[in-house]
Amino acid sequence: MARNKDVFGFDELSKSFQRLQKRYPNQADTLLMARGQAVQKRVKALTPVKTKKMRNSWRLKKVKLYKGGTVRVVRIQDAAPHAHLIEYGHKVYTTGGRKGKVGKYNRVQQRVRGIKSHGKTEGVHMLEKAMTESEQRFERDAQTMLNKLIENEELDI
Repeated sequence: MARNKDVFGFDELSKSFQRLQKRYPNQADTLLMARGQAVQKRVKALTPVKTKKMRNSWRLKKVKLYKGGTVRVVRIQDAAPHAHLIEYGHKVYTTGGRKGKVGKYNRVQQRVRGIKSHGKTEGVHMLEKAMTESEQRFERDAQTMLNKLIENEELDI
């Protein structure tokens, strides 16, 4: 036999959570854009300068919803076509024989054609460094944002 028991305050708590949920997207978007701007500034500072073209081509995209509207994402990307080579590094080739499409040949074919590899240029990892530096700050800012939201709601628990 089941007994009916009233849970006092559950309706008020449910309404408070709904109000928090409505206020959350604006706060989250503001936080993401602020942290995105800080990361973009740091990435620009870490980008090596030969010409300022790559340093000035870092772009911050607006907040988007992914995975069915449950995940909010801000993107930082570089429009320079060689940015990934600077970030991760690349092989350095010089051709001693016929010129061709170096990336299309395997090692044996490169030897036959006289293409020599002069090692690998190490990556700078500017985006990776900037993201790891900002992780702790982001977590701290997110926690303070949630604390402020809860304080403003004045939950009576």
